[in-house]
Parts: sequence; structure tokens; C-alpha cells
Amino acid sequence: MTSSEQSPVAVAQPQQQTLSLEQALQVAVAHHQQGILRTAEELYEKILLVAPQQPDALHLLGVARFQQGRLDDAAGLVSKALAINPDASAYHNSMGRIELRRGHRDLALQHLRKALELSPQNPEAYFNLAEAELAVGNLDDAIANYERTLVLKPVYPDARFGLAQAVRLRRGWAEAIPHYQIAAAQAPDSPVAHHALASALVMGGHVNDALRLFEEGVKKWPTHADLWVGLGSTRFVVSQIPQAIEAYEKAIELAPQRVDALDGLVECRRRDCDWRDDMLELEQRLRQAYLQAVATGQNVPMRIFTALYTPFGPAELLAIARSNAQGAKPVGARPLMRDAVLRDQGRIRVGYLIADVRNHPNAHNTLLLYGLHDRQRFEVFTYSWGPDDNSPYRQKILRDSEHFVEMRGWSDEAMAQRIAADGIHILVDLMGHTGDNRMGVLARRPAPVQINYLGFPGTSGADFVDYIIGDPVVTPLDRAGDFSESLIILPDTYQINSVREVPLPPPLPRAQLGLPEQGFVYCCFNNPYKIDPHVFGIWMDILSQVPGSVLWLFQGSARVDAHLRAQAERAGIDPARLVFAPSVPREQHIARIQAADLFLDTDRYNAHTTASDALWAGVPLLTVPGETFASRVAASLLRAAQLPDCVQPDWDAYASKAVALAQQAKSAELQNWKQHLRERRMRLPVFDTPRLVRHLEAAYMEVDSRVRAGQPPSHLVVGNDRADDHRNI
Repeated sequence: MTSSEQSPVAVAQPQQQTLSLEQALQVAVAHHQQGILRTAEELYEKILLVAPQQPDALHLLGVARFQQGRLDDAAGLVSKALAINPDASAYHNSMGRIELRRGHRDLALQHLRKALELSPQNPEAYFNLAEAELAVGNLDDAIANYERTLVLKPVYPDARFGLAQAVRLRRGWAEAIPHYQIAAAQAPDSPVAHHALASALVMGGHVNDALRLFEEGVKKWPTHADLWVGLGSTRFVVSQIPQAIEAYEKAIELAPQRVDALDGLVECRRRDCDWRDDMLELEQRLRQAYLQAVATGQNVPMRIFTALYTPFGPAELLAIARSNAQGAKPVGARPLMRDAVLRDQGRIRVGYLIADVRNHPNAHNTLLLYGLHDRQRFEVFTYSWGPDDNSPYRQKILRDSEHFVEMRGWSDEAMAQRIAADGIHILVDLMGHTGDNRMGVLARRPAPVQINYLGFPGTSGADFVDYIIGDPVVTPLDRAGDFSESLIILPDTYQINSVREVPLPPPLPRAQLGLPEQGFVYCCFNNPYKIDPHVFGIWMDILSQVPGSVLWLFQGSARVDAHLRAQAERAGIDPARLVFAPSVPREQHIARIQAADLFLDTDRYNAHTTASDALWAGVPLLTVPGETFASRVAASLLRAAQLPDCVQPDWDAYASKAVALAQQAKSAELQNWKQHLRERRMRLPVFDTPRLVRHLEAAYMEVDSRVRAGQPPSHLVVGNDRADDHRNI
């Protein structure tokens, strides 16, 4: 120790006393370890006044500043310590953690590797290196170093938790769950570890176990909002909607502006048609909380799907989608696509990503797609990871796909590796931001061209998705700024369907369907969450002006039906005039729609598959297009059905037209619409699936040609016979 290091330091004790530098440093460290940062900091500063080159004081003051979030100060102090003692493993370790927090990841890794080189048996050095490698996406190295940490220090909850995170990203939820379980067991007083384990169990499919853990968690930590949100979302998954509402309300009580809690509450209330008097206010509150969070630079955990049917505009939907897509990107991910793909001159390999190869609208709509491709030009791969219900829809898609790859339980990384190994040229995502999506696969860029299509009615918001498939109504060129992708505009409608496969037997007598034999039958077979107080109020006004008319809806839960009947009664309408159709197989449902006179569309989230089903059954539809993709789909289908007069300019016109058509039930207009749908059914573009597939193939060939030529994505308008390049529009 130098003479300056032996100089005394005055330390404020119960009785003022003078300590040596070594003693003062020990006192400072003791305070530091007890979490009394301010006192420790003052002592380090006093030591440095006496001995400015004391490396441990420089280092530990830097650590204190790091703990306070003063990253630049921390870096400067530890750098000075390293200049004095460049072989101190602890200094390199601290510097690595600081640089990691500052975003200098390569520099952080250098320091942490040096720390490990200087102290190869130090578990902290392995742990910090693993944390840095996880942050930059070096998952295999992170896993190896977490495991080395745990060999040296088996009971280390933070390291076990980090290992769980890395294993989840590399190998999927199933392999990560045991590590989350150990981390939670080693940290029984940590609500964070408890929440992570419960969330992992949800994602791994162990929903009932997760529900039990969340319920235990809110009892043990009742003021922890994360646990209440997790409990709400898990109760929603198991269809305990009233209980989910209670959990979300508790979370909001604890954190009034918490966006994900408001998001969950709005979703539950809308799906239950539980509007009460505050529904519109609650939706506006969600929107304002989101906008406030964005304005203050927060990372907003809001699901884009809820925003589709709540009061968010196109620019806001794009921002939410971008946030969701960013969350799917693994840090430091590099494109996995093979260079050889770009030189391959064989058939174009098209891969479809879909979780819904089952009795589901996504499978219903795409049923014919896979088999209609020209196998001389296209090699078709279908990547599936959803449940196997052994339905006829699944069996047909499996038969029609040239390569059907079952990926249930695979991690995003493993899926992306397989797609890249298959040499896919064009990867078409049929999920978007719907449930069970695999945006993380797309984020790893396994194919040179990646396309957003069909499953989600809106932009992906992802810089790793090149195109979105639309049409002149849902994605007009003058609205290109609403989308992160370049537009592929098909000439008729973007929505493929397979209704041509559904026979239409003679209509059943209305009495067999619970409908009155006389009177006008309005219908809407959209999901309950698409119905809002505004549209429902318009429907009740229509019924009030058309005596004897009824509104035919899908039967939801007993709560949904009761809530809608109560709303009808409040509007002065006999609740018996709401008729609920029970669930039946798809073919039977389409056949029974023939008993309706007119389909009434919803507002922000239109009829999509339900619209094409109704049109195939010969039932016209009234709609009012909005500003977003989801609110313009019915207008797109009506355009392709050559029924432009069914598209109304506003809601007053919609209501007036609905009343007029009923009051003149045998008028020429309504009958002409029905006759048009019956007699021209096989010639209308809306039902011409082979024609739509030809247009898709024209688009695929053009975008494949562009990427081979090294051209960036740009808008593409597909004509009836060829693809026209609109890259400069």
C-alpha cells in the first residue's frame, strides 16, 4: 500500500473517528452490501479525495453509480480502476455489465470474457457472460455458460432463470419449463420467478397448472399487478370470463393506466357482450392509456387483435403491430435463408405457415389453395404446428400439400432452421398476429421473400415481412402508408374461400330453425366481440321500424345471449325477437343461412368468412366500409360479388336501406340481388378460387423474379392476366 493509501479518513460514526483507508473501505463495503448506497457512496468519495488512484474505491463507486442507473459515470470510474489494475477480474466483470446496459454489447462481451479468463472458477463471471450472450442472441453460448455457472454454484436462482429464458428461445417452452420450476423453487419469495413459471406453463399447454399457480400467487402477493394480469389471461383461456374480468379489474385497481390489463378487460367484456354503461368509455380509456404510454417512450404490451375492434385508427394499428413484431425478434438474429436459394433455377418453393389445419375458418378458406397450385412451377410446403383434430379439412390439406411438415412443439428456432434447410423461396404466413402465431419464425428470416396473407386482417408491422396480399378495397395504393409491407393488390378480392365445395340443398322450413314463418329475417353470424353498442343500437332501431322482423345471431354462451337480450329490452325491443342459432357443422350452417333475408354487417371488424358464406347461400349483405383493413373486408367481397349497391356510404344510409328492403320485401332490388347471387354464383370472382390462385401465382413469380434480380420489395398490382409493376407508386 502506498503512503497515500495509508492516509486517514474521517468517518461519521456515533463518535467521530478516523479510520485507515483499508478500514474505511471495509465500512463502505459493509454499507454497500446492506443496500445503504448513499452512505457507501459518500465513503468511497472521501477515500478518493485522499487517494484518487485507489482502484477498489473507483471500482466500487462505479458499481454504486451503475446501481443508480448513472451508466456513463459508472463506466468512467471503472475504466479508471482498470487502467490502474488491468488484470482485476472483478473490474472487467463490472465493466461488462455496465457496457451491456449501455447497449455496447460487443464491448461487454470482451470485458466479460476477459473476466472469465482471469478467474476461470468464478460463477459470477460465467453468469454475467451468459447474460450478455443471451442479450445478443448467442443462445448456444449463453446456455453453455449458464450451465457452467450452475456447476460451480448449483443454487443460483438468477442463473437458473436465465438458463430457462435461453432454453425457451433456443429449444421451446417444453424444455424450458423444468428450469423455470427450479428457479421458482430456489426463489420461493420472488413473485417474478413465480409469474414466469406460471406464464411458461400457459405457453407449454399446462393451463390448469398455470391457473393454480396464478391463484396461489395473487394470494401470496396480492399487490403484484403482473400476477393479476396473468390470472386474468389464463382464466380467459379456460373460458372463465366473469372470473377473468374480476382479475383484470383488480390489476387495474393496482395500476390504473396499465395497458395490458385494460386490453384484457376490454377483450373479456367484448367477448361476453358485457357492455354495461361504461363500455365505450373503457375503450377510449384503453386508447388514451396506450397513446400516453407511447408518448412517454414506454414499451407497450398491447395485443394488436384487440385493437382491431376498438377505436384505434390505421396509424395507431401500425404502431401497435410494430411493437408486437419487435417483441418477436430475437436479439442479434441473423438471416437463416440459404444463399443457394437465390441461385436455384428449379420450381418456386412456396411454404405456408399455418396453425389452423383443423375445423377452423383459416382451414375452411384455404382448403382448395394447396391443391390448386400449378405443380409444374410451384413446389408446395405446408408447415403446421396446431392440434390434429382428424377433421376432413385437415385430411384434405394434408393430402393436397406436396410436403406437409408437422411442427407441433417445435421452437421458433427449430422451425426456422427447417424452413431454411428446405430452401423455401417464398414463405407465406397465414397467421399474422392471431393466436398461436409464430412471428418469431419469420423474424429469423428463413426465406428471401416473406408474405403476410389472410389470417390477420392488417399489417404485420414487421421489418422482416416484405409484402401483404390485399386488393383495391382493403389495401388501396393511396393507403400504402398504413402498412409496413409493400402491397400486392389482387384484382378481385384478397380473400380466398372454398365455399364452392359446399352443396346447397333446398332451404329448410324456418320453423325447424326456430324462426318465424312470416316476417323479415335479418342475420349477423359474426363473433360476439365484433358487435358493439353502436351497431347493436342501430339494429334495434331497424327492428323497431320493421314490425314482425327478427335478428338471427350465432348462439354464444348463456351469458352472451342474456346480455344481448337485456340490451334489446333496454332499447324497447322484445328479447324474443333475437333468435340464436346453435353451433352446427359448417356445411349445415351455410345451408341454413338460406332462410335469412339480409345479413347486417358490423362496424370496425367486418364479416369475413361469415360474409362469403352468406353470399354463397344467396343472402345479400349490407356494410359500411371504415378506415382499416378489418373494416373493409365485406366491401371487398361485395365488389367481387358484383353487388356494389350493398356497400353503404354511412350508418344512416345503412339503417335506411335495411328498413326499406324489409318494408318492400318483394321489391325488385332485394330480389334482384338474391337472383344475381343464385344464378351467377359459379361465374362471380368472389367464388372463383382457381382464378384467385392464378393471381397469387402471378404475384409469387414476380416477387421471386425481383429478389433474384436483387431488387427490393415494391408495390405490385396484379392484373387479370399478368402482374403489372408499380414499384414507383
